[in-house]
Amino acid sequence: MAVQEDITQTSNSFSNRTQKKPVIPESVYHPSYWTTWLGVTILTLIGRLPRKVSLRFGSFLGDLFYYTNKKRRQIALSNLELCFPHWPIEKRQQTLREHFRGYGQVVVDFGMLWLAREKRLNEFVHISGLENWNHARSSSRPVIFLTPHMIATDLTGTVLARHFPTCTMMHELKNPLLNQLVAGGRSRFGLKVFTRSQGIRSLIRSLKDQTACIYIPDEDFGARSSVLVPFLGTVSSTLTTLGRLARITNAVVLPFHSRLDTKTGHYFAEIGEPLENYPTSDSYKDARRMNAVFEDIILSAPDQYMWTLRWFKTRPENAPNPY
Repeated sequence: MAVQEDITQTSNSFSNRTQKKPVIPESVYHPSYWTTWLGVTILTLIGRLPRKVSLRFGSFLGDLFYYTNKKRRQIALSNLELCFPHWPIEKRQQTLREHFRGYGQVVVDFGMLWLAREKRLNEFVHISGLENWNHARSSSRPVIFLTPHMIATDLTGTVLARHFPTCTMMHELKNPLLNQLVAGGRSRFGLKVFTRSQGIRSLIRSLKDQTACIYIPDEDFGARSSVLVPFLGTVSSTLTTLGRLARITNAVVLPFHSRLDTKTGHYFAEIGEPLENYPTSDSYKDARRMNAVFEDIILSAPDQYMWTLRWFKTRPENAPNPY
């Protein structure tokens, strides 16, 4: 019962952070959506260009983001300074530039993700480690794919759903048309998308129905249902929900690595071996284990973690706000 109450508290914390839905015009062709349609059209056209050309467009878009969005640039620099205090400032700045360029390439690829034929996606998305999922499935246990917010997760996670029933959660975007397009693009190969307002109980039901789950629990939701745990060169307010999810559903937890080769435009995803002896009865130990998985994934491609988000809002007592 205590475990279920903790899950409910976490579910409520997700729901409380969800903003009110904006008023949606009756027609998706309302003038308020014209800019969105223009952006989608441009992404679709770029997605049809030769791969080298679309990658250059993406790098240019990333540079544009870098120079015009001072707020996100400063957040990312603060995060990199916290996580890699031993790095020279030049290395942190170079990592940030590479991050924005890679992110721009991923944004350009949304057109391919939403509309390209499966055959074209197969040319550029490569998934390995399926034998680890098959082994877990043979034990009749549900599977949680564990990953932090990497820039390649959106596309690789969507394509992963071709192989077996899979679900995930997403934030509801302020632009309802864009929200519909993003959710539709993610679900085109069968990925079941739940919104944060639906709560984590939706994931529990799906896991119990033997639907695999792509779980991305690295956000800072404050002190409630979280513990301060070491993470890279600092500490993070880490959700303890993963261990409880695995315990309630008897799920196997498999690390899910994903990255974009920014030179060739190929996406690579790897399903890792299951976490052994997980979960334990110690929520702090389980949270630290989860962060260790995140560290391993991030360090394999440091420029591809979503550094522009406020990961470290909750700080130890008397520690300054990094933002």
